[in-house]
Amino acid sequence: MISSELIQAFLSVVEYGNITAAANNTFTTQSHLSKQIRLLEEQIGSELLIRQKGRSGVALTPAGKEFLETARKWRRVMKEFDDVSSANNITEVSIGALDRLNTFALRDVYRSILKEHMDIRLDCHTRHSKEIYAMMEAQQLDLGIVSALYPVFNIRAQAIGTESMYLICHPDNSYGKIVKPEELRPEDEIYSRWSDEFEIWHDQIWPDRKYRFHVGTSAQAPAYLNEPGRWYIVPSSALHGLKENYRFSVHRLSVHYPVGKLYLLEQKHPRMNRGEATETVKKELLTAFFGKTDQTVK
Repeated sequence: MISSELIQAFLSVVEYGNITAAANNTFTTQSHLSKQIRLLEEQIGSELLIRQKGRSGVALTPAGKEFLETARKWRRVMKEFDDVSSANNITEVSIGALDRLNTFALRDVYRSILKEHMDIRLDCHTRHSKEIYAMMEAQQLDLGIVSALYPVFNIRAQAIGTESMYLICHPDNSYGKIVKPEELRPEDEIYSRWSDEFEIWHDQIWPDRKYRFHVGTSAQAPAYLNEPGRWYIVPSSALHGLKENYRFSVHRLSVHYPVGKLYLLEQKHPRMNRGEATETVKKELLTAFFGKTDQTVK
């Protein structure tokens, strides 16, 4: 019998895209994961991964594609078994969302669910949009909130709001409420890549990419606005949370920003015994977003 550990190792490598990423995210080593995949292949009697020098992402053999479907079914069954076996009749709902949403915009929603729905356990994952789609497709998530639309067969998507962009700066500055791009030194920028559209827009305004520091999450940025001249462009979903803990001035740019959109993803076919709880969490999320008259994340 194939052990669950080997199946999970295979799923991790496929879903994180390569052995290196899978090892980093599952707190193991690349060599250990490689050995597990080799052992799994020996037990199945077929190679599952295509191994070629220079290939950065994982590629599956025909046997690997077939086994992937079986492995995903196995994981769904095991998860459903755990749900049914829960001693306290608590239903788990898995949510994937962008960092700025999980860190700031969704805090009150999660607090409300934890307080009002004692029969629901939340399992929250912080990922980029493409990773959330992949987890939804693999049925690792019940709900997802993303900033881009991709066609996926078994997933429903609906627009739930838009995000304005703001310029925040070290408070020691002489800027007015509206700032012209030429007033800002690219060398003083703290930069985050919010979306493909944002990156294109940003490179048109500041084509030489001379930003001072590239940060991966909005929560990191204000700590580096510690010197006069430093500046950062941030979506509204993070702005209001950051203002609770940091001092900075808030401005708008004189040029048009790309407006970010947010979408709620759900499974067309909810996992066994999760439909009612997932619907409850979904309603809480929609109330939080659509409760704002301009449907803009605050």
